[in-house]
Amino acid sequence: MASLTLYGSDVADATLTSACDMSIATGGVETSKQTVVTGTNIYIEITSQGSGGLASVSSIPAPTGKGWTYQPGAGTFAAGNWSASITLKLGAAVGSNSDTTLGFYRYSGGVYTLIGTINKATAVPTTKTTYAFSSTSMSTITFGASDLLYIHAFLHDNQTSVHGDDPIVYLSTTTANGVANDMAITTSNFTPLTPVLATSPTTL
Repeated sequence: MASLTLYGSDVADATLTSACDMSIATGGVETSKQTVVTGTNIYIEITSQGSGGLASVSSIPAPTGKGWTYQPGAGTFAAGNWSASITLKLGAAVGSNSDTTLGFYRYSGGVYTLIGTINKATAVPTTKTTYAFSSTSMSTITFGASDLLYIHAFLHDNQTSVHGDDPIVYLSTTTANGVANDMAITTSNFTPLTPVLATSPTTL
């Protein structure tokens, strides 16, 4: 029973192809992905694969599938604290009241179930900056063997529209090894499901 630390990549997931995978090891090569914003609303998704023109929105929507995934296998995340860090850079500076929200979900058969969210004040400058999200308590949740942990990130520019902010997120180029100082998610303790071995009846 131990927590997981997951590192973001820019490699598309085989199941949820609009999202990218995460790894549990470091040592990868850094890259970056930029989401170019259209419209004049105050929220923009920070996408794992980047986007040439993603519409801003007036509030955080249901998951779009453009975030990150990890397949923990069958088991249960205990009730407890989750934390995170993410490294960002913007095309334009945002106001001092801006913030970023990370959302955590179980993705099962096309259905997203919310685990919880973490919010961080992020007056993201035009220089590369790493932001640490404080530990936040979340409820227990059980995963099936093929379920995915899904994570998304939304930037909120509280003083103006996000038009021109065009967030850049720093990631690894491989699913095998992440980059320690870029995107990292630490979960609560995860207990894998122990298989029950079948037994044959004793013959006399």
